[in-house]
Amino acid sequence: MSETLLQVRDLKVYYPVKTQSIIPRKVYVKAVDGISFDVRRKEAFGIVGESGCGKSTTGHAIVGLLKPTSGQILFEGQSIVGGAAISKERAKKLQIIFQDPYSSLDSRFTVGRCISEPLEVHKIGTAKERLERVEELMGEVGLNHEQITRYPHEFSGGQRQRIGIARALALNPSLIICDEPVSALDVSIQAQILNLMQELKEKHGLTYIFISHNLSVVHHLCDRIAVMYLGNIVEIAEKRLLFDHPLHPYTQALLDAIPIPDPDRDTMNSELEGDVPSPLNPPSGCCFHTRCRFADQTCAQAKPQLAEAEDGHLVACHKCRGKG
Repeated sequence: MSETLLQVRDLKVYYPVKTQSIIPRKVYVKAVDGISFDVRRKEAFGIVGESGCGKSTTGHAIVGLLKPTSGQILFEGQSIVGGAAISKERAKKLQIIFQDPYSSLDSRFTVGRCISEPLEVHKIGTAKERLERVEELMGEVGLNHEQITRYPHEFSGGQRQRIGIARALALNPSLIICDEPVSALDVSIQAQILNLMQELKEKHGLTYIFISHNLSVVHHLCDRIAVMYLGNIVEIAEKRLLFDHPLHPYTQALLDAIPIPDPDRDTMNSELEGDVPSPLNPPSGCCFHTRCRFADQTCAQAKPQLAEAEDGHLVACHKCRGKG
């Protein structure tokens, strides 16, 4: 079994919200509501779910862009929640690729400056060594080193995301958070970027946490996948198990929503009814029970715990109904 690189335990990220009522009271948006999972070294771990489920918030909390309300994040066995010294060391080993390849780059910086900035911040190498490192990284991600003096607006979306990938690689990190890195790109460019990320993962022994709402993209790149709903993880499994034998009704509905050109395919049994509840006032018990076709009184009262239903297949469901 591969070594565990990252451990997340009961992670919560709540946002305070001001109320308009006569009597002020504390109200919180429960963006992430007590999730736990492990990430193994050199694997690509996917996190999927609908918009607003908390997957990006999870990634930002791990990399230190958000302060968790509570919970533990252990990287290589060491807590990485709080502390300036810890944060500085974490920054070298934990990096992030953002969703928008344009706004994540400083428009005032040349490409060379964008990529070399992490090296400058951590005072790594001389100016000449940093330049050589930038040229090396540009070659690795498929850019011409002659473009080093150009600015982000002179590049296409796919090229800008390659710049973001090169910047994330600059410090030789162990773990990269990939926050929907291809969702803003054309489909043909998405495939190129995904293939590049797979090549870099194998070449450098990288570990990815790949956040996406696109199940096809996650299927292409990831080894294991966690499914999130309303701030909770409802299922974790190896890719093959999750796609061939989903256990949670929400996962089943997500997979049935993937378009397949078969007019005889019956998906009505897995269609979701209603809208996602507000994270300001989440349902009691199971977070999914208001939309689940199997829900009963137990589901409305008791929150199911993420537990192993099969070997390596975790699910948070009182019913735990397999498919097929």
